[in-house]
Amino acid sequence: MVSICRTITFLIIHSRIQTVFNLRRKEKFLLLDVSPEKIGGLLLSLDDQKKIRKEKLWENLERSPSSKRQPFIPNVSRVIAACDPELAFKVFIPLSIKREAGAEQLEKTELENLLAQAIGKVFNHYRREASTVLSADELDTILADSNISGFEVDGHKVMNPIGFKPKEINAVMEMTFAARQTFERVKAIRKKGDFFFTEKGQAQAAAAKRMGTKRTDFLLIGYRKSYFYPSGSLGTHYARRELKWSTDGLIAEICRNWSLSETAARNVYGYYAKEGVSAPLEKYFKKIFSRTVREFVGYVNKLKTSSKVYLVADVPLELAGRSTFLELPIESFAVKSGFVIDKKSFHVNSATFRQLAPFFEFYYDNSDSEINGWLKRRLHWLGSAV
Repeated sequence: MVSICRTITFLIIHSRIQTVFNLRRKEKFLLLDVSPEKIGGLLLSLDDQKKIRKEKLWENLERSPSSKRQPFIPNVSRVIAACDPELAFKVFIPLSIKREAGAEQLEKTELENLLAQAIGKVFNHYRREASTVLSADELDTILADSNISGFEVDGHKVMNPIGFKPKEINAVMEMTFAARQTFERVKAIRKKGDFFFTEKGQAQAAAAKRMGTKRTDFLLIGYRKSYFYPSGSLGTHYARRELKWSTDGLIAEICRNWSLSETAARNVYGYYAKEGVSAPLEKYFKKIFSRTVREFVGYVNKLKTSSKVYLVADVPLELAGRSTFLELPIESFAVKSGFVIDKKSFHVNSATFRQLAPFFEFYYDNSDSEINGWLKRRLHWLGSAV
């Protein structure tokens, strides 16, 4: 009897310890920030309460010629590679598949064949477009990631069309292309395991769209290039257009007025952007920037944007005359999605939203579904790297 009581007591204590352990269990993810110059790394943890913490930060995970070894990276659940827009190109392709009249219940094999045929017809066209955008040879433009979602059978939304008897199947195919060199740089960081491969602007636009606004456009303004992501007819899927404007125009004004090198001008602008200059100097900068900023605002007005435009810039911009520009709302997003951002790890600002957006996109992605699993296997023959 005593032995039985001791056994029961042990099991109760063990159960309580296991419960506490489970509540504190953390899943870890490696977020790669891929730019032409380097690949930064951010190690994240996510616990059962959806609290996101920053575990470790690497300035550059790529091995330098003078380094004998690569930085140690612990085991993670998934690696998320977020590329600068000039390094990755994501397209969203609406698919419409007709079946023969009187067709029987849709089976897995038939769906697989129908999707593979539909994608095969358009794949070369979009790879050719991606190679032009990425300035890469077509044969060196590879499919880095893919996902299919938004299924409809005869106009009705469904999670999975298998088991229905549809006359028509509609879906949205998402393809992320990258140059082979970019993909190999990423794979060199983590040779084993699967990657979630995305483009930063698309990730941020998709996260902003989850705020629930019917139409929300997105502007990503950079030093080298800028991009406009208008929300379109494909729901949360965004097309991408390159803008003929970047913050290089502001840097050029400093170079011209102060006879400085480009590097020195960027440093000077950095102080201005961080409000690290005196009031008279701030007034002077606003004056010399006014013409360039007016050009930008006029250019944006011609884009036929929606009433809400989220703006992300490598440097803050004084955008006079436009009250519709919004900052990415990390706190509002976290509350709405149930995430808790650890304030000891992250500043609660738009920069953190930008940094975490690829993780949010991965979290809501469904590319691990059964359909996407076997579809990716079929895409290998089309030049896929995934």
